[in-house]
Amino acid sequence: MNNNISINFIKYIILISIFLITSNNNAKEILIYADSITYDEKKNIIAKGNAKIFQDDQLILSDLIIFNQADENIILPSKFTFKDNKNNYFEGENGYFSKNLKFAEFENPKIMLNDGSRLIGNKIKRSGDIDIISKGVYTPCKSRIKIGNFICPTWQLEGEKILHDNKNLFLYQKHSKMRVLNTPVFYIPYIVTPSPLRKDRKSGFLTPSVALNFFDTKTSQSTSFPYYFNIDIDKELLFTPIINYGAGVDASQRFAFDYNQIISGGNFKSNLTFDSNFENQNNNKWLTDASLITNYKKNINKNYRIQIDSALQTSKNYIQITKPNDDLSYTNSLSTNINLEGFNLHKKDDQLTIGLNFYQTNQENEDNKIIPTVFPKIKYFSGYNKNNGNITNSTYEFYNIFREKSTNVHAKKQQKISHKYNLNRELIDYNSKISINAEIYNQIFNTESKLVSDNKFTTGTYYRFFPILGIRAESPFKFKDHISNVTFTPKVNLVVAPGISNSNKLSNEDSTNNDFTIENIYRLNRYTGNDKMDNSKRISYGLSINTLNFKSSLLQSYEFADNSNFHIEQGNDDKASDVLGALEYLGRNKISYNFRYDLNDSYVKKQSIDYKSSSKYGDINVSYFDQNTEINNIVNKDTETINYSFLSKKFSKFSKINFSGLYDLKEEINKEYTIGYSYFDDCFGINLNFNRKSYEEENLKPQDILTLMFSFKNIGSYKSSNLLASENNTLDNDWEIINIDDNEFENN
Repeated sequence: MNNNISINFIKYIILISIFLITSNNNAKEILIYADSITYDEKKNIIAKGNAKIFQDDQLILSDLIIFNQADENIILPSKFTFKDNKNNYFEGENGYFSKNLKFAEFENPKIMLNDGSRLIGNKIKRSGDIDIISKGVYTPCKSRIKIGNFICPTWQLEGEKILHDNKNLFLYQKHSKMRVLNTPVFYIPYIVTPSPLRKDRKSGFLTPSVALNFFDTKTSQSTSFPYYFNIDIDKELLFTPIINYGAGVDASQRFAFDYNQIISGGNFKSNLTFDSNFENQNNNKWLTDASLITNYKKNINKNYRIQIDSALQTSKNYIQITKPNDDLSYTNSLSTNINLEGFNLHKKDDQLTIGLNFYQTNQENEDNKIIPTVFPKIKYFSGYNKNNGNITNSTYEFYNIFREKSTNVHAKKQQKISHKYNLNRELIDYNSKISINAEIYNQIFNTESKLVSDNKFTTGTYYRFFPILGIRAESPFKFKDHISNVTFTPKVNLVVAPGISNSNKLSNEDSTNNDFTIENIYRLNRYTGNDKMDNSKRISYGLSINTLNFKSSLLQSYEFADNSNFHIEQGNDDKASDVLGALEYLGRNKISYNFRYDLNDSYVKKQSIDYKSSSKYGDINVSYFDQNTEINNIVNKDTETINYSFLSKKFSKFSKINFSGLYDLKEEINKEYTIGYSYFDDCFGINLNFNRKSYEEENLKPQDILTLMFSFKNIGSYKSSNLLASENNTLDNDWEIINIDDNEFENN
């Protein structure tokens, strides 16, 4: 009992002494705890057994700690653990720390950073915020792979010297070698990568890439040196120069600028790519081809929002050639669109839209001179007014559309001022919901050079007053004591409009994409716009049968007159229209079937089947589409395709497979398909994708694109695409640096 009191008393005296020493030296105090604390002949403090040193949020643990008061060093002759104030853990042996723990040197360091990444080596020297590791290895991988008798991480970087800057958060490596599955795959004399602790961006060179291009017996090369500019906290720019050389051709260059900026209430993106040939002899044209793609979105204030999208190129198909995976590669035209939207301007639910649209052709068989420019298009929706059960609203429209020359169906210039007044009243009576609707149009058109007959053009100003009236009723009911909970809903809709035909003196600029579908059969004006008006006098009728998981509809319309524009244009040959139907099952597997059946000629004119399934193996989507027309009592198959896709669930912990495609049953060929495999563990990822795309243009042959991408946590992703376009094109092996979100690894 007395011995225990004496030992505790000695510990207390030593702790007090340390406090006094550190206070007199005007330095941060340290605390020492241990099972046994003694002095040696040199007055060094020796702590044995569960020894601990505390300083602020830092901690050293070891079985033996020696504090040299003369040199103010902490000597650690055996294994120890050190935790710094950022929750990084160090293990080592046979070393020392300065009293303030800012300087250290020890052997066999093993470092666990607070994100789970690890650094090990033969020796470490710590000076303030800098750690220098000799014969070091870095990896963010927690997983282990057994290869023979050797257990290793998925990948690691080995360096003769590794410098970890804990302040600026960078890893500097000298004579660095990457190992994947313990196999050396990459060497570079000097490499700088962001520290895994780094959260902020910094300017600097990214890893360069080298591509080899093979064609017959010739080999050419291309090299890129990407540089990342961290302009500001909300601005960044990636500049990638690519130099092509070899294969007996003059050198050429491609320069890509990818700019991103976060702005208050939105963002701005711009991508500029241009080709050059600076090194060509006697060259007087340094710029050969270029493209510029921009996107700008901003909430101006609580009422207004602006969006600007632009895609421009110096020659047809340049974006298709340089960016084959960009959606813009497959659009009919490139464009610049400026849209200003306003909300709740004069009342809660009104809306204003102002649009400016400029187009450029992207297909070989199109003429730029007939592509329209819209400058401007203005639409204002007044919002809803409720009065005595009536709901009314107004829509005001103005556009100015022009092109360099007129077409067979479009005028050279046309302006429109339009006002639509809409009235709706709903009644619940006779166990039915009854809706009374009216749309009244007042329109003025000014048209120039509109083709009305062979080589005859007209120019003039026209006024049109066009009212459409409709009444609709539906009466849902159920049968008593029926086994299943089935709801039957018969519907009927009567529409009356003037019999005036659409004038061929007016250019149809906003009603060109029209179809006879379940979605528009009950609309008063079934055209998508109001340049053309639906002059139908008709009755539409149908029946819906619904349960909890099953829905079905069957609809048809009947025309009272023979001059219905929409009815005739949509291929309805008799007064009774084709029958529209839809079936939908909403269980674990979702199945829907839509069809259009021609009663007059007894054949299915259009049908589609969609199937979606989610199982323990993955998600399946299959869509079948078939559209037919009949000429001289012979049914011709216009379109018959199958779209399919499958995305598997994870198997073997980290793997997924996917495939998708578009199969043309008419031509018996896959017009587009993709097959892919991906692997993502906690630190390493592989994506392997094969994609084949076809083009309609004769000068653009089908492309087979094989893409291989490796992803390394905290470093980046590297992608190689092999494009085999045709016998006239080369095989490109191009390595690109891709940014991938670390969440892809963390989710595993």
